[in-house]
Amino acid sequence: MNLRNVTRKSLVLGTAAGAALGLVGTVGVGTASAATKLSYNCVYPLIGDRGLDVDIEVNLPSKIGSGQSTGTVQTRWTANLGADTTEGLRAVDAASIEGHAISKAVVASPDSANVQVNIASALQKTSIPDSGSFSIQGFGTAPALKFTKTGKVTATLGDFDLKISLLKADGSPSALGTFASKCTPKSGQDLKVVDMDVVSGDQTLPTPWERPPWFPGTQRSDVPGTLNYGFNLAGSSKIKAPNGTVPLKGGIDVRVDGVSGAIEGELALDKTSGPMSILGFLPVTADVRFEQVGKTVGSYANGEIKTKSTMWIYLPRMAVFGAIPLHAQANCRANAPSVIDMHSTPGQFFNPKLGGKLIADNYSIAPLENCGALNGILSIFTQGSGNTIDLNLTPKA
Repeated sequence: MNLRNVTRKSLVLGTAAGAALGLVGTVGVGTASAATKLSYNCVYPLIGDRGLDVDIEVNLPSKIGSGQSTGTVQTRWTANLGADTTEGLRAVDAASIEGHAISKAVVASPDSANVQVNIASALQKTSIPDSGSFSIQGFGTAPALKFTKTGKVTATLGDFDLKISLLKADGSPSALGTFASKCTPKSGQDLKVVDMDVVSGDQTLPTPWERPPWFPGTQRSDVPGTLNYGFNLAGSSKIKAPNGTVPLKGGIDVRVDGVSGAIEGELALDKTSGPMSILGFLPVTADVRFEQVGKTVGSYANGEIKTKSTMWIYLPRMAVFGAIPLHAQANCRANAPSVIDMHSTPGQFFNPKLGGKLIADNYSIAPLENCGALNGILSIFTQGSGNTIDLNLTPKA
């Protein structure tokens, strides 16, 4: 008996999952068993988990004679990917997908105990639409099977190890390059994908399928690169101590590492002003200026953004009723820079091609310095924690 054959067949199914960047799978094992529906979780760089539905056929008979060869085992499948997968792939500049997969299956037969076998398969290079769902075709083969004892042969599918290449519209590698991803089946499923009887006497075998021209395909090894995004931003910052809100505008340009998702960039906020109050009732208009220290850093992982920016906060002018100056010192500022941690909306996919929310739940402003004779008094009413930022990011043209 050639166990690698059975596993190969089963792993072709794995390729389907890999091709699709794998998620929910539906697998049918030709005449060797009834259709089986399988669901998977696959982890991909930057964009996180995605789902996949797979329809699969395996060119095996439901019965095979003891000592009879099956001939080359063939598998063909259609992987159907949802709109959320399309959005995720497009977000990282992918216009087409291709690749291979190593599937892991456990084979049980009358000749041998359970054996785990790794099998490789390929998927057709497929264009990714701008939006909506799409499908990928897959094909695989495995060496012929032969069993000497009568009884039952089954193959149970396990994890998929994927090797996927995402390409840009011009055919060059995307910033993710060629990457590995693991897909694991969800719990509570019957993972059996082959169910074949070994009987006495030769049986009729199915007619072999014609191999597609893209099989077995070429293994790519594209080096990951950097994704570049630029955003305009608009929103506001709530400053707790003086009970004031100032509008914010500006921009940020970031570079995202295609392997780690590490972010580095430059944040620029325009000078602004807004109403505040001193002593809880005295209306004050304050000019506010932000000056970045170093670079904004952070991460883009599982479809969410987290950043850290360090900013000097200047208050160069404060005036009662907007007209009576309390001070007008250009170097009036907090005596230490503020560290501002920001994040996109938790649990929601942040698509850099569309933009979205970026929020700071809490940042602190240090005591003031260089603010003239009223420095100490003004500092009491501006310093402290509990300050927030709420921004909308839109892609730059």
